[in-house]
Amino acid sequence: MAKTEFEKSIIVYDKLIAYGFEHKNHRYEYSTPIVNGQFTLYVTITEDGAIDTKLIDTNTNEEYVLHLTDSKGAYVGEVRNAYQSVLDDIKNQCCRPSAFQSDEAQAVLSYIKRQYNGEPEFLWEKTPDTAIIRNENTKKWYAAFLHISKRKLGIDSDEIVCVLDLHIHKEDSEKIVDHKTIFPGYHMNKKRWITICLDGSVEKEKIYTLIDGSYELAKKK
Repeated sequence: MAKTEFEKSIIVYDKLIAYGFEHKNHRYEYSTPIVNGQFTLYVTITEDGAIDTKLIDTNTNEEYVLHLTDSKGAYVGEVRNAYQSVLDDIKNQCCRPSAFQSDEAQAVLSYIKRQYNGEPEFLWEKTPDTAIIRNENTKKWYAAFLHISKRKLGIDSDEIVCVLDLHIHKEDSEKIVDHKTIFPGYHMNKKRWITICLDGSVEKEKIYTLIDGSYELAKKK
């Protein structure tokens, strides 16, 4: 199995089915012949977005891996191009670009998906890179992603950064907010929400803990 990923993209699982994937055992599976039927390419995508591929030589029934190496040659190049063409087409047909390009934002989204099966919702046409994530039962928001100038947080910079808004207990505001890395909630109740810049200034594990707390608050009606 060769592991791959559709960088900076969000998989739209309904489109996988329309493309020809079969959903079984919590995975989406697809196969197609390439290079005039000399190989069969198998693509597996899990429900948490992990992507694996396997290329089988139809004559020997053995896995072919040279296309994943630096091997040169016209034949290897033909196989590599055919392999990549299929993956590119799946990405183009079944994914949408992520509004969140930073590694930190991608890590946060992956955590929310893995831990709570949360998916971002884009609700506003005028700000297409703004998204919220809801508790699936109460429909309350527990996370919001925005792209704003750091200056709006009181930082002396016009850099645009992806920020994460999270819900907190009102009594925890003073001990969490430091006005350097964690700020009062932007566009939110400043005592009950916080804003974190997803620029590496806050450790991921701390962000994940705060996400867990926000999710718990969203469970309450």
